[in-house]
Amino acid sequence: MEDKTVTSLFEEIKGDVTSYVTNTIEIVKLEAFEKASKGAASTALAIFLGSFIFLILALALLTLGFYLGDVFDSNWKGFGAVTLGAVVITLVLLLIKKPLKNSIINSVIDFLQRKEDEEVKYTTKS
Repeated sequence: MEDKTVTSLFEEIKGDVTSYVTNTIEIVKLEAFEKASKGAASTALAIFLGSFIFLILALALLTLGFYLGDVFDSNWKGFGAVTLGAVVITLVLLLIKKPLKNSIINSVIDFLQRKEDEEVKYTTKS
């Protein structure tokens, strides 16, 4: 075997450290891309589902307005009752705005910090 000089050992260690740092940076970038893509997919799905929920809610409120208009024998009374109900719900949501906002913020933070369940754990067999 050859005797390695101190200079060659330092060069070898320098190459290993450089490779380690480069690989670590690449892993961090890939993990960030993964989180960003999962966040974007979750956001797109939430917007898509939110749109359908809005459509369903709007049609349900229209139907309720016409039904109450038939019950009260006046469309304006029926739609007025539906509008009053919507205003009450809006006021309740405004009253609980701060806890609702904190809940959403905590959910986003938990999403960004959690470890993935499907992550494969490598074990060695004895």
